[in-house]
Amino acid sequence: MTPRVLLLAGHEPTGRAGLLADVSAVLERGGQPVAVPLAQTAQGTRTFSWVASPPRVVTAQIAAARELGPLHAVKWGMVPGSAQLSAVRAALKGEDAWWVVDPVVRTSRGQALSRLSPRAYLALAGPRVVLTPNLDEAGWLLRKPAPRSVEEASEAAAVLARYGFGAVLVKGGHLPGDEGLADVLATPERVRVLRGEWLERAPERRGTGCRLASALATELGRGRPLDAAVRAARGLVVRYLRAG
Repeated sequence: MTPRVLLLAGHEPTGRAGLLADVSAVLERGGQPVAVPLAQTAQGTRTFSWVASPPRVVTAQIAAARELGPLHAVKWGMVPGSAQLSAVRAALKGEDAWWVVDPVVRTSRGQALSRLSPRAYLALAGPRVVLTPNLDEAGWLLRKPAPRSVEEASEAAAVLARYGFGAVLVKGGHLPGDEGLADVLATPERVRVLRGEWLERAPERRGTGCRLASALATELGRGRPLDAAVRAARGLVVRYLRAG
């Protein structure tokens, strides 16, 4: 089965991150991307700007996509504000699909990409929703300092899972030293540390979080179990970094 994956993110024209990176990951995993930009962005070495998409356009694009077939998964990336969030939720009413929520609220340089509050992201929780924050995003969601050890990341993942998410994957790629080899996967039943090979990231190899979340959505939409879907998504990121 070829899963149709709705991608909700900011359009960054170079494809280093955002919607084009999402599309690339879905295609690599054999899915069919349905790309709806929630914002237009400009992110260069000096230039930074973004403008939110009109909610009526977002609503129409999702409605048109649903007319052409079912959606098997939805990947949430950059959501600029409450108007776009409300438009998407209303447009998806009645759709039975996995959601992967990647709370992209800042660029890697710390520039704001969203006006949403942590509460707005946590309100997306549900049994078929996987949350995929990095360390800084996990801290922001919990209104605490970002985790800086595997133990702290594990605690953050467990707390976030208790908000009602089916699973929480805290990406630990920025942990110091040898700790940087671990992600943490929390479900209502248990918390697991997922070890792996740490790879140097070239400056142009941005968007690893976008790609992981999109690949994960594709695998869940295909019907794969959570553990297998996470392994496939992490493998895609490893191949992406090695290609650099």
